[in-house]
Amino acid sequence: MAHYVLRDDLSYCRVGERLVFLDVGKDRYFHLPCPLEQALTAYLDGAGCSDTDRSDLIKRSILVEQTDIAAGSRPDAKPATRSAMEATSQSRNLRVSELIEVFVTVLVTRIALKISTLKSILDGLTADRHAQAARSEPLAEFPERRVWDAAAAFRRARLYVPIEMRCLLDSIAMARFLLRRRVPTHVVFGIAIDPFSAHCWVQVDDLVLNDTVGNVASHTPIRVV
Repeated sequence: MAHYVLRDDLSYCRVGERLVFLDVGKDRYFHLPCPLEQALTAYLDGAGCSDTDRSDLIKRSILVEQTDIAAGSRPDAKPATRSAMEATSQSRNLRVSELIEVFVTVLVTRIALKISTLKSILDGLTADRHAQAARSEPLAEFPERRVWDAAAAFRRARLYVPIEMRCLLDSIAMARFLLRRRVPTHVVFGIAIDPFSAHCWVQVDDLVLNDTVGNVASHTPIRVV
């Protein structure tokens, strides 16, 4: 008998009494009807569900047949306890080369978000992170000061880029900027409801690099890239 798993493009989190889903393949958030939501969680927990519910989940492309290719485990986000934006620290002067690099990175990222799918952009970011990790020392082996300095340089340079700031654009651009400095980060997607709000930020361990702890804490992580 075939075994079905959650489609890799999908992720979800529980907010209150409901599940919220993020489909990066179609770049949308959505709910399932409550009975189907309960059937899905029961199936993923190993309790099983009715053939009718399973067929409905397969028809909706929520569940897909598991292949022989093992899916990579998804990273988790640690609860954010610190913010580089809120820390008091002395910053060095901004280099012209950093200003130019941030301008180009933000511009290229903005174009990519207009002409490419979110899935392809996030897949590329994940691939770059894995390639960087394979040839770089672990994060614990270099000073955290490198993380703080690189993130601060991006944030300062970003102020001079004449493109409207948006969390998705700036988080992906910052992650790319930091990867070139051998700083492996995660882009965390989070949501809040009543009213609905979708947000994302850049994080290393428990340290948020481009947001405040309070704003991050008001969103429930739904996907970590």
